[in-house]
Amino acid sequence: MRFSRPKRILLGLILLPIAVLMGSGAQQTSSSGLHHRSDENAAQQDQSPQNSGSEGSSTLPGDVSGPYHFDHSNESIEIDIEHSKLTGYISRLGDLETDSNIPLTFFFDKGSVHAREIEFQTRVVHGVWYSFHGTILRGEARTRSEEGYYVLHGTLQQHHPQNGQEKSADETVEKRVVNFKSMGG
Repeated sequence: MRFSRPKRILLGLILLPIAVLMGSGAQQTSSSGLHHRSDENAAQQDQSPQNSGSEGSSTLPGDVSGPYHFDHSNESIEIDIEHSKLTGYISRLGDLETDSNIPLTFFFDKGSVHAREIEFQTRVVHGVWYSFHGTILRGEARTRSEEGYYVLHGTLQQHHPQNGQEKSADETVEKRVVNFKSMGG
């Protein structure tokens, strides 16, 4: 189901208070495949451009904005690029014992577009935040209304701050290459 931009924003605003309220009692768990980010990597990340909604000159097609599938059914990434400014959010279900199957919304707090490349970071919700670096490619679908007309391709990192509340250099990071298909309309 595809919602108009105002409805998507309203849906995100409705889910945000739930995520904030649930975040106060969240516990961290460790999972296999996670590793600690070194201080050298943290220093490199701190030097990258981090302006919220920073503007660049986009060479992406004008109709790449919209929802993309995320990891599981009923989870998505909303990408909005207007005037070379990137905004959006990740909507997914919680998977911890304290937030199992509760809708969580990870709003972008930093985003940028430079030519064909996009980057974003989300806010911390329940001890987790995401970062992404990649592009949007033309998929195999024949029309924009079909699933997979565009593909969000790049590296997605899931961060687990040690304090559970704020981004920090001392966190575990799960990094993977992703190809998320656009949702059909």
